[in-house]
Amino acid sequence: MALRSLFKGLNSFQKTALVTLGVTFLLIFIGGLVRATGAGLGCPDWPKCFGLWIPPTNVADLPEAYDPEQFNAFKTWMEYVNRLVGVLVGFLILLTFALSTRYLWRAPLVFLGAAVALLLVLFQGWLGGQVVRSGLQSGMITIHMVVAVLILNVLVWTWFQSVKDRVRYSFGGKSRRNLAAILVVLLIVVITQVVFGSQVREALEMVKTAYPGLDRSLWIDRVGSIDMIHRSFSWLVLASVLLFQYQALKAGGGTPLPFLAGLTTAATVLQILLGASLVYLGIPPAAQVFHLWIAAFMTAVPFFALLIVLRSRAGLSSGV
Repeated sequence: MALRSLFKGLNSFQKTALVTLGVTFLLIFIGGLVRATGAGLGCPDWPKCFGLWIPPTNVADLPEAYDPEQFNAFKTWMEYVNRLVGVLVGFLILLTFALSTRYLWRAPLVFLGAAVALLLVLFQGWLGGQVVRSGLQSGMITIHMVVAVLILNVLVWTWFQSVKDRVRYSFGGKSRRNLAAILVVLLIVVITQVVFGSQVREALEMVKTAYPGLDRSLWIDRVGSIDMIHRSFSWLVLASVLLFQYQALKAGGGTPLPFLAGLTTAATVLQILLGASLVYLGIPPAAQVFHLWIAAFMTAVPFFALLIVLRSRAGLSSGV
């Protein structure tokens, strides 16, 4: 496969950046699990949890200052694990930044990307505290998700900058321009859809709070117009993805674009199926988790493809 050459013989920075990227992707999955299980306020304070660095496992060990009604062992530990993985991502990004100093003079964009990722993860840590203190206030969850996706893609960009000299792909001039334009549009559409999806999740949280006795399957009926906008926009996402798929196949073999386009198409179809299950099967938590996780994936893959296209040469199609 044409992608293999980008992953062979990696140095310590490149390996660390890839591990950081993978753990960040895992963190987004865990964050989705926290949201889907309603564990976002499993720890009512921040950075400690119930005033402790290691939260209790049962109500008997709860400090006197806290209401036992607030405590749920599963939700508390779910949120605590989310925070621990967040700390791990922070340390990995710090290590990535430290290792990026070797590129300071010969490839300064690598260093710049690692520095931006570090600043973003520090901001995300602060923002996580604000989300908890606000009681999952409307708007905060969306910002938190957007920053997570931004960190993921900054890491993709940073790693790519360290291996871009290995890219030896060529496309016809017109094909290259078309691919770049399609991928830019696709990214805008997908990111917009991610924002809409986050707003739907916020609305679901509000419905859950406002109608505590309401059956889960009826929540979606009270979300409002944002849900219909989110559903309708999915067809624009699908159309953009299929256009990318067509143009990638038209560009010819020897490049990873047909593979990346296939991944994006498969993810889009799965997203539509998961979205349908959320509407018609009573918002199953597992579907919520994977719906969010795949959304992050659908920003990273087209962005990676765009970087490859922008780095490629205009000319006849060829491999590495």
